[in-house]
Amino acid sequence: MSYMNKKVNMENLVEIATFASPNEAYVLESILQNEDIKYFLSSDIYSPATETRLMVDSKDIPKAVTIVKESGFEPYLNSSIIAEFLNK
Repeated sequence: MSYMNKKVNMENLVEIATFASPNEAYVLESILQNEDIKYFLSSDIYSPATETRLMVDSKDIPKAVTIVKESGFEPYLNSSIIAEFLNK
């Protein structure tokens, strides 16, 4: 399963969070859409217990990270990846 909300340049996407199930990631979808953040959700549809990755456009990382934290999903953030991009 994968879902992209807008025309996104895949080369600019950065994985900022990993969720244990797609349902957890779907909670953020409407919020990201309302905030006009380009994102991509990806998981393996052939695995019943699959992780879902949330990727956002690199220019949207600060705003997306804030949304993830404010929505109560901070434990799912990939801190090392985010730090790398925020310190550039």
